[in-house]
Amino acid sequence: MDVTSEIQKAAEDEITRARAAPLLCPVGHPNRASSLNNLGVDLWNRFQQTGHLEDLDESIQLDREALLLHPVGHLNRASSLINLGMALRNRFEQTGHFKDLEESIQLDREALLLCPVGHPNRASLLNDLGLGLWDHFHQTGQIKDFDESIQFNRDALLLRPVGHPDRASSLINLGAVLQNRFKQIRHLKDLEESIQLAREALLLHPVGHPERALSLNNLGVGLWSHFQQTGRLEDLDEFLQLNRGALLLHPAGHPDRASSVHNLGLGLWSRFTQTSHLKDLDESIQLNREALLLHPVGHPNHASLLNSLSLGLWNCFQKTGHLRDLDESIQLNEEALQIHPVGHPDRACSLRALAFGLQNRFQQTGHLGDLDESICLYQEALGLHPAGHPDRAYLLQNLGSGLRNRFQQTGRLRDLDESIQLSQEALQLCPLGHPDYASSLHNLGLGLRNRFQQTGHLKDLDESIRLNEAAVLLHPVGHSKRASVLQDLGLGLWIRFQQTSHQEYLKECLSASKQGAEDIHSLVSDCLVAVKNWVRFTWPHHDLAQSNLDAYITGLSLISRSLSMIPVISLQYQHLSSTINLPEFVSDGASQAIKLGQRALAVEIIEQGRGLLWSELRGLRTPMDRLQALDPSLADELMQINHRLELLSTADSIDPGTNFLLQTDSHHQQMEVNRHPLGLNLFEERRLLVSSQGDIIEKIRKIPGFESFLGRKSFAELSSAAKHGPVVVVNCSRYRSDILLIIPEKNLPVLIPMAEGFYEEAKTLEQRLTEARADIKISPKRYNHVLQATLKDLWDLVVSPVVATLQELQIPEMSQIFWCPTSILSTLPLHAAGPIAPGTKKFLPDLYISSYTPTLTALITSFTTPSPKLSAQLPRLLVAGQYDNSLRNTKEEIDEVVQYKKHIPVTPLEEASTTKDAVAKALVDHDWLHIASHGTLVPTEPFSSYFSLSGGSRFTLLDIIRLNLPNASFAFLSACHTAEQPPGSVHDEVIHLAAAMQFCGFRSVVGTMWEMADVDGPEMVKDFYASVFSNLEEDPSRCNEIGVQARALAAAIKKMRGRKGVTLERWVNFVHIGA
Repeated sequence: MDVTSEIQKAAEDEITRARAAPLLCPVGHPNRASSLNNLGVDLWNRFQQTGHLEDLDESIQLDREALLLHPVGHLNRASSLINLGMALRNRFEQTGHFKDLEESIQLDREALLLCPVGHPNRASLLNDLGLGLWDHFHQTGQIKDFDESIQFNRDALLLRPVGHPDRASSLINLGAVLQNRFKQIRHLKDLEESIQLAREALLLHPVGHPERALSLNNLGVGLWSHFQQTGRLEDLDEFLQLNRGALLLHPAGHPDRASSVHNLGLGLWSRFTQTSHLKDLDESIQLNREALLLHPVGHPNHASLLNSLSLGLWNCFQKTGHLRDLDESIQLNEEALQIHPVGHPDRACSLRALAFGLQNRFQQTGHLGDLDESICLYQEALGLHPAGHPDRAYLLQNLGSGLRNRFQQTGRLRDLDESIQLSQEALQLCPLGHPDYASSLHNLGLGLRNRFQQTGHLKDLDESIRLNEAAVLLHPVGHSKRASVLQDLGLGLWIRFQQTSHQEYLKECLSASKQGAEDIHSLVSDCLVAVKNWVRFTWPHHDLAQSNLDAYITGLSLISRSLSMIPVISLQYQHLSSTINLPEFVSDGASQAIKLGQRALAVEIIEQGRGLLWSELRGLRTPMDRLQALDPSLADELMQINHRLELLSTADSIDPGTNFLLQTDSHHQQMEVNRHPLGLNLFEERRLLVSSQGDIIEKIRKIPGFESFLGRKSFAELSSAAKHGPVVVVNCSRYRSDILLIIPEKNLPVLIPMAEGFYEEAKTLEQRLTEARADIKISPKRYNHVLQATLKDLWDLVVSPVVATLQELQIPEMSQIFWCPTSILSTLPLHAAGPIAPGTKKFLPDLYISSYTPTLTALITSFTTPSPKLSAQLPRLLVAGQYDNSLRNTKEEIDEVVQYKKHIPVTPLEEASTTKDAVAKALVDHDWLHIASHGTLVPTEPFSSYFSLSGGSRFTLLDIIRLNLPNASFAFLSACHTAEQPPGSVHDEVIHLAAAMQFCGFRSVVGTMWEMADVDGPEMVKDFYASVFSNLEEDPSRCNEIGVQARALAAAIKKMRGRKGVTLERWVNFVHIGA
């Protein structure tokens, strides 16, 4: 038998004996009262153990009979009053029967009169009365009960001085009542006194004391209330420290663990809202998940925990834009609503929370069903918040916003009219000084502007402008919504200018848009909208051309700023794909610079806005030799930070469905650790690293000669890209298109203006070729015809003017030229344009040797690697292939390469060992790579594109980026799609396998634009390497000279073109990238 069973048996035996006593002491017996009292006490004790209400009822009945035997004046009347009063209060606590509580208080009052000052029971009676009156207040709401309860507890505390064994309980009781009175009347002195009492009680419950957890909790509750009243973070920090201590005392399985977990989670969430420390949000979400498990369905706290977890996930979504967080938040709110059916007092709160989540999901996905459901929920909630309810204004605003959004989707004017009506009512409920006054002004202004655009009533537009002007004043510098309000004001003023042509409206409109775009404290997404407006408003006005150019430059800075907040490169790419139509934005900005005669600036703009991801990663690998010589410690510090940033940037992706709500550096993004491949802490780490990097760069720029360190490169620096041949920058813009030819030793690029309509023709070419490629297997002849026409049109449209200019500049034929096209042109085969004239078979490759470069900086880097010492050595060639039946010519192709091992070091990887890790490891000791395998393009996730190797191993684009091969020189990628940019990609980012190879160190790369015919491998490789090694015995170092591989590819393609049966696509497919 265990200890509990033994105790229960002893209690049963005691009650059996006690029941016999009244039988032996019938009515009139002098000991009857004491026997009744003893039996009542035993039953009361058993009730405390078992919770059986029958024992408590019988105990009360016995106590009443005993009290009748102790009339007024009896020596034992006080003890009978006390026993009956205590039992009645216990029954009230179980049943809520108010009459039991009132009788209990009445009995305690009488008992107190019988226990004057000095009586040993007076302190406990004062304590009991204090507790009873506290309960009485909660039933009646009469503040006088609180006041009297406090007085009784004060009197009890005076009777329990320092050293008294019951002092701690009196401190706790008085503190609790003071804290509760504070909640009613908000006298801060009550709260502060309760905290002081809780501190003393905690000292009386040291580590190891069974009541320590209670004291930790009590002091924590007081500090939490004080924080909510004063906003003092010190209170919140101490609250968290106390709750961590309480949680340690409540391990798994402890009945109070659930409340400790919930309290700590709530505190961490609150600190997150104050500090934006995302590790607090992360931990809060984890704790709320645990608390929810400890409060299953049916538990009275289950609904509130659903709400807490939902709120944390909503905050997580706000920071990360991760739709999975928003979906889960909505799911939790749906569950909470089911727990709160019609008539439940908390239904309104659940309606609001679910409606808010659905409204936000609509804004992310555009699913009208979410918006419709949100509106219905808000309408029901509004019915539960009648006139006078403090939350009515909030609901009016949100319902109004939902109806306005639905109007924008459906055009139903009645939705807009109702939205305006609701916004007007909300504004009336939020007078000047109300925290929602500014948002009420803004919302009503938006609605009125929308209605003007439908009806043309100028009074709506004027009122909208007036409201937004007032809203701007209430969103001062530093407010995160300032840019949003400014851009809306600017749009209203622009519309007013269009109606009146008054220049003052245009001036004010541009001022508002410019301020919004340049506001460093606002959401980047709102600033980008303001930039787009600034661009749109200035473009038609020739006298505002410089302002228009400034807007483009500001926009490029904002885009770079937005990328710095996202930790992972794959998500940065995804963000760019949905941001401001990036390629066109960059090209349009460059076209404006050209229009203003600022050709060098146009090149700088294209470089700044093109290949943003490669540029950022390349910046992390910037050589520090010069800085190391001047300040080794600063150089080492920056290299360490850059290395950590690179590891973070090239980590595995989080989720392809992430939509970023980009915020300023003071509102940082993270996501929850345990539910995603990457944790919230990575966003925080990114923020801290970028901040530290910025501080170090600022110090470096103060060193003479380093003023522009890691800054935007000037044309003087970029022009070195033409060191080994002209660079052809093709800018394709809807406003004007131009070619900027960078020629060695020229201070400015040579301008070749394109004919009007160039942009539309280029779009048509790209679309036509893309559609034909999609049907290539069904209609190969049609594709060949379309490709032939495309090459001819490219010659006429782009390449012919370039060749004519090169010839005018006396650039010798068969010189190497480097193409750097923008926008849609980056997907077209400029290198193969032709024929150059009707009736001839000559194409561009017969005139000049073409190479491509993603950016000018990438090309400049290619010229400087590897070191001259390594360049003078024989290449060390690594050969990797995929040996299976799907590529029947791979072995023959590899044999063609391996035959050169009699002249140079060649390492063919064995079939079984051709894995990702083996290739990566071997590349450290080789500077050339030949890879023959399947190349697979993953259009939706370009960083997952890969080479297929042995045993199903994949060598992905992300794997390649992670390599750092400063001694690498050349890579031949004999695989499909290695230099292809699929439809829908961010063309100016040039994310493909060949570009990744160039980034990781290979200065020269041969790749393919499309699918490669397996049969072409052996012959192409044979001719290519024969050309490369033609002068091997005469001068081994020539293998690594700049241009050798490009010339070898040109020679191999020329032979391929001459072979019978080779289609146009097969030779056009091969391209050279880099030096």
